[in-house]
Amino acid sequence: MSRRSLLFMPGNNPGMLTSADCLEADSIIFDLEDAVSLKEKDAARILVREALSFLPLQGVEVTVRVNPLDSPYWKEDLESIIPAEPDGIVIPKASVESVQTMVKEIERLEEAHQTGKKTKLLLIIESAMGLIDLRNIIESSDRIDAILLGAEDLSSDMGIKRTRESKEIEYARYLVATAARAYRIDALDTPFTDIDDVEGLEGDTRFAKSIGFTGRLAINPRQIVTIHEVFSPTQEEIEEAQIILNEAEEAEKKGLGVFSYKGKMVDLPVIKRAEQIVDSARKWGLVR
Repeated sequence: MSRRSLLFMPGNNPGMLTSADCLEADSIIFDLEDAVSLKEKDAARILVREALSFLPLQGVEVTVRVNPLDSPYWKEDLESIIPAEPDGIVIPKASVESVQTMVKEIERLEEAHQTGKKTKLLLIIESAMGLIDLRNIIESSDRIDAILLGAEDLSSDMGIKRTRESKEIEYARYLVATAARAYRIDALDTPFTDIDDVEGLEGDTRFAKSIGFTGRLAINPRQIVTIHEVFSPTQEEIEEAQIILNEAEEAEKKGLGVFSYKGKMVDLPVIKRAEQIVDSARKWGLVR
């Protein structure tokens, strides 16, 4: 549970790149793919490389979405970006082939430039085949740190219409969230594309959290506050988790494997959940 929000930022917009660490997102995705026109691919690649190399980006994870394997741009993207040591690479249209091919190139570049860093991978699942082959994709590299759902491209691939209610992507959501949880990696939900519909964003994000997503992609900085409110533990949840951990410590001293709290049995899964809440709250500055 390390990322509540990942904010897309066009790689060809220098103004946005320089403000990347001021927007309060947990992670930033400098985008070299969809947000950049074909004629600006080279310029965007250079801008992102320079931003990674020279901007003092603090307190935010910085990743880069490269172009997909079936494009002529992905290799040049990696050649420019890996030496600048991003925190992670976001692979669109993820497949076993795309992951393994790009990992080979990443490894070559890390060694050639002696980066001393093992770049993490964040994969976007945005096709019917990607959903069917999700387990093999996740197992294709030990660098994979998160799975992101791309519902717009998935809907296009499925030949279905996206709606505000999002019933049409429920199966994909459940599958991605469950798979990510099974492999103990982050599950990031698809962006909510109506940036003016705050009520819709909140309700849809609460549903995503309720089925196991740990965070959400954002396409506008105004969405960050709502996303963080939903995915952050409440003060009541934090306090209760702290009490459970204190009670667990006392129970352990007494040689008890389980104990009762507010009339309910507390065992290891409940204790682990409390630990996750407190750890996340500390990471996000919600508790000391």
